[in-house]
Amino acid sequence: MECATIFYDKEHYFPMHLHPDRYTFSYILNGSANLICNNTIYILKPGDLVVIPPFVAHQTLIEDHFHYRVIRVPKRHSFLTVNHSQLGLTILKNNSFYNVQYNQWFDLIKTNVHEKVKIPTIFEPYLTNQTFDKSRSKVLLKKALIHLESNFNRPIPVEELSDVTHLSESHFQRLFKANVGISPMRYLQNLRIEKAKEYIKTRNGFTEIAYDTGFFDQSHFNKYFKINVGMIPKRYADLVKND
Repeated sequence: MECATIFYDKEHYFPMHLHPDRYTFSYILNGSANLICNNTIYILKPGDLVVIPPFVAHQTLIEDHFHYRVIRVPKRHSFLTVNHSQLGLTILKNNSFYNVQYNQWFDLIKTNVHEKVKIPTIFEPYLTNQTFDKSRSKVLLKKALIHLESNFNRPIPVEELSDVTHLSESHFQRLFKANVGISPMRYLQNLRIEKAKEYIKTRNGFTEIAYDTGFFDQSHFNKYFKINVGMIPKRYADLVKND
């Protein structure tokens, strides 16, 4: 479990993405943004609390500035519990009771870095486990997700994933997009960025992180990191290490 305060001080349009291994609880401090999920646009404003479970594809559009606090709660092997029909985000609009509980939770995590902090009771319902759909299509999808998780640091063509699932490339891509919300290659790039964000918290060599997450070089890594995160790796490192 970790927390950070994130600042965006200019326009940025994030691509559609998801968090495969964690829940994010975000509290809006200042500014505004449009959050797009399931073809619906939600306007986020100060005081709003947003809960996004693993594997919920979403996109954020910042037109001016946007500051927020985020708590990330890991969920181990969440790719084993994908059931797209059960997933969805929650937006609590300026609910003072939830906001007080959230800020107390955030401060506890921040001041007890090396200790386990209990999740407040009111947020536990948002972390309930889901059961995996055992239909053939979902079992094949799980195989592809595990393969991507195990091999994200090297090129993985769609043909390889179709071989893993014993489906045609077109069938596999349709299945993946329908259930995950983004294409297999977008998911792979997303996964690499999420891994890089994890490495940045404990490592200093951006060139090594770039290679270890499957990018050609640091320039390639910087480009896609900024597209997906809205800032270069160095600025992100400053935020997550100094908060």
